[in-house]
Amino acid sequence: MKRLLIYLLFCSISLSSAGQVLTLSEAGAAKPLQMLTVYTDQPGQLSVVDGNGHTYLEKPIRDSLQFTVGGALGNQLVLLLDSKGRILAQLAFEMEARTQINDSSRRYHGLLNTLYHSMVGWKGQEAEMVRFQDRHYHFFVRWLRDHVHTLKGMKYFYPELKSGIDLYADSQREDGMIWDNVNERFQEKTWWDRRFRYGGFIRDAENGRLEFRRIPVENDVEYLFIEGLYYTWKATGDDQWMASNLDNALLALQYATTDPYRWSEKYQLLKRGFTIDTWDFQTTEDAARVGGDVMVIKLDTTRFGIMYGDNTGMAASCAYLSEMLAYAGETEEAERVGQLGHNLQVRIDSLAWNGQFYTHHIPEDPDVHRDLGVDQSQQVSLSNAYTLNRQISRDKKRAIIETYQRIREEMPASSPGEWYTIYPPFERGFGVGDHSEKWEYMNGGVTSIVAGELAHGAFQNGYEAYGVDILNRIQALAQKTDDYLHSAYRGAMPEPPTQNFQPVALGTLANTSHPGGALYNGQPITANRENGQRAFNGIPFLISEGAANALRITEANRVQRLEVNQKAQSLYLLHTGSSGRYAGEVRLLYSDGSTFTDYIDREKIGNWWFEAIPRKKGPICKKAWRSNDEHHFVAYYNYGLNNPHPEKTIDAIQFTGTEDGREWIIKAVTLSDHPVYFAPGIASRGIPDNWGAAAVVYALLEGLAGVKDQGVRMDSVEIAPRWAATDEQKVETVVHLPASDSYVAYQYEMDQPGKLMTLKATGNAVHRSYRILLPETYNNAEVTRNGQPLQANLQRYGQSRYVTFRTDKGGVEQFRIELSAI
Repeated sequence: MKRLLIYLLFCSISLSSAGQVLTLSEAGAAKPLQMLTVYTDQPGQLSVVDGNGHTYLEKPIRDSLQFTVGGALGNQLVLLLDSKGRILAQLAFEMEARTQINDSSRRYHGLLNTLYHSMVGWKGQEAEMVRFQDRHYHFFVRWLRDHVHTLKGMKYFYPELKSGIDLYADSQREDGMIWDNVNERFQEKTWWDRRFRYGGFIRDAENGRLEFRRIPVENDVEYLFIEGLYYTWKATGDDQWMASNLDNALLALQYATTDPYRWSEKYQLLKRGFTIDTWDFQTTEDAARVGGDVMVIKLDTTRFGIMYGDNTGMAASCAYLSEMLAYAGETEEAERVGQLGHNLQVRIDSLAWNGQFYTHHIPEDPDVHRDLGVDQSQQVSLSNAYTLNRQISRDKKRAIIETYQRIREEMPASSPGEWYTIYPPFERGFGVGDHSEKWEYMNGGVTSIVAGELAHGAFQNGYEAYGVDILNRIQALAQKTDDYLHSAYRGAMPEPPTQNFQPVALGTLANTSHPGGALYNGQPITANRENGQRAFNGIPFLISEGAANALRITEANRVQRLEVNQKAQSLYLLHTGSSGRYAGEVRLLYSDGSTFTDYIDREKIGNWWFEAIPRKKGPICKKAWRSNDEHHFVAYYNYGLNNPHPEKTIDAIQFTGTEDGREWIIKAVTLSDHPVYFAPGIASRGIPDNWGAAAVVYALLEGLAGVKDQGVRMDSVEIAPRWAATDEQKVETVVHLPASDSYVAYQYEMDQPGKLMTLKATGNAVHRSYRILLPETYNNAEVTRNGQPLQANLQRYGQSRYVTFRTDKGGVEQFRIELSAI
């Protein structure tokens, strides 16, 4: 620092006049751990100063010197000093970082890219904004809950975090209640007004332009506000901002632990109506008691109970708030809040812990029994995965992990994973259309939220191989949905019906070769046929191999008749079209002279040029195939039509095109003895995808890559690479917080025999705690730092062994870890 001040004192003096020149081997911004070479025309002492003013390199130089870039980001200085410490020459360069993983197999590099893509969605939008009280607020999702959970992953990519919490602090209700979400209003009174005005659970703002809502049944919002405040403070390092929001946090805590809608006097715990874990839909039976609204609660009629996740979440948030209060100098209040959190945890452990996991819901009235078709004492709900990463004992954490491992062994064969919203799901009791059908979304759906939380907990508690396995399976699952990770998948696929098909030959109606030699997955569309047929979406079609293999309907030949003379429950088309909203009509001509007409609009056909996909909610049409011939881009679609008169014989099918120049290409037709059925896709719905993807990001970066902030803005970190649980031999990792421009970077390498690890690490932190997973066959290690022996310890977590040590030197550190078996 002294030499930096000397430099600043003389920085206005031109140093080039003396002839001393420093140059760098590469131009442009440098990256952490990049090797640079500095050249000089005069020997001296070289110093490199990082963006925080710390000198992390001091070495003599003659002609050139190679060094590794490290320390804090920003403008770094290279100083050439004489023997008396006077500056002879200087230069500056910029160092910048971004979150990334570069592993030898590229597996986890690809996974992180997929997760980022899933967090920003198909719009490629990292965040949204809303204007409130002449200020623009950024958020990842306009629901506070979703924003806070998404923050776990997006904080490593997005710089503006504080206003997402400020929005809910600035709008906080006078009694401390935190709103669930904010939305634009397009009419004076909305559906939400009619439902939630009764308890002050809705409020308009900005002269009616905005609407703040609180879903009455929810009871996780206050603790999530505190958690979001804590995460944001850690990422930004803005102590003053954090302290300015402590009164809001305390008021939210007071509301949650005193308000009659939220607080159980009987159990001295947070309460709610009967919902599936943290979601906002009650049973139809409970909804009927308050007028039929599944989100409404009433003090005199709702049958309240204790959902453990609300309480383990608030207990954890009390610990976060206690830490923030202590940091801000509020020692007495910090102790009070910490004790409150401890008491909550003790009470919920006593009430809901069953020895293996937390029981989903405990009624306040023990005489309340709901017939929901399942043994509720055996249901494992998703807050167990969240609680795994909260302040509970290690034996409980291991029991939860092993519970999910057991579920994996017994779950349906078609399930994509054991990461259920609740398992087993409810058989009945929830209304159709409110996202709670069996094996969907909140009622037995499989979610990446649980996968991420479970993997994170596995890495932290000695189940590293299981954590790696979860990440690998999540990546494989995303690859099935176009390298995009949905937040919810179907917990089990329905059994397909038994049906018989009868393909109908186009015969002489075929009048064109379409798509003109295009390929499907590298092969002609007529390849890989069985019995002359080709199946798409499970439906067999008879496709001509002749010169003419499709019926092309245009304005010139707009009416075509295909002879059938059969009965059918349904029929399927393999077809495509040119641009336009309407392709034509299908008319069934029955033997008794009657007809039925079906109009082919955009939900029933796609455009061949743009690979159009009909809306997800329309199960009557699905993409069949797309050519990958670079000269003939063509997509085809399956459309299913239910025959309204299956008892009648269909003499013929008449196709009638349009008179507007549109083309309609029909490749094949197939009849079926069963109503239209397309196997549903594996993705479910209901949860923002960025929420789930963020949970996996946090498992990947903090769990497998092992970088955890133990201070504020990464001024004290844990670096715990767990790559020994994978097959990766070489990994470069950068974990960056743009909100404070703080980071950790390391290069990990394991030699082929597996007896030597090397680790080169840097970052803005001076205080670093290292905890490095050893391969299974080794239980001893000797460590050197920058060539000097270093005192290290061996620790055991379950069956896993780690070598641990601390350093307080900062800069760039090179470790050599020699492994052996005792």
